[in-house]
Amino acid sequence: MIIWTLYERRSLFQTFINLHKIQKDDKLVLKPWIPKWKEEFEKEKSRLNEIILSKWKHIFHKELSPDGIVHIGSTSIEKIALAKPMHDVAIAITTKYLPETLCEDLEKAGYKYVGAAPHSISCQDHWFFNITPKNQIDLKGYGFDLHVVLPPSHQWLRDTIHFSQYLTENQIDRDRYASLKSEIAKTETSTLSYARKKQKLIHILFENSRQWTKTK
Repeated sequence: MIIWTLYERRSLFQTFINLHKIQKDDKLVLKPWIPKWKEEFEKEKSRLNEIILSKWKHIFHKELSPDGIVHIGSTSIEKIALAKPMHDVAIAITTKYLPETLCEDLEKAGYKYVGAAPHSISCQDHWFFNITPKNQIDLKGYGFDLHVVLPPSHQWLRDTIHFSQYLTENQIDRDRYASLKSEIAKTETSTLSYARKKQKLIHILFENSRQWTKTK
């Protein structure tokens, strides 16, 4: 059983407050995958690298983040029928704690600190940052959620990368996932409810991707 310190419980509570501020008016929007999403990711990776790469590359995980952020989430799954036009990206770092000066550099790059991920193992190993306020999404068409991942959550990121690769290559499960998204969107307008209702199938597809990865 995980026992959180008072500081960790407060950190988690503050994260939920921050997420609520960001997501309270976040209406569910789903769009078909387009090649432009890859271009948007590469452009953001290049922009962010100009700000942080030379200073922080020495703490980037050599396998998971060899040259900066990696693209995860539904917008990284090529040809998926439906996805939220919000890019999930991640950096895996090897330090025990999140460097405060890295947070400052990310904020200089336009990323807003949100807090510890709600599913974080200890509230200290997986952190959220967000760029592009939700009220600007309609104007720009996309935004970025950045996950900064410390060692205890490296396996989560590895599994997530494999999940995207698996669904890109496996049309049957990719279409199965997209079909569920479509069904949920018929009755849900909240991104939080949408995310919750996907979890059962996501767990199944994650296990499929793990078995697929073993054959590689």
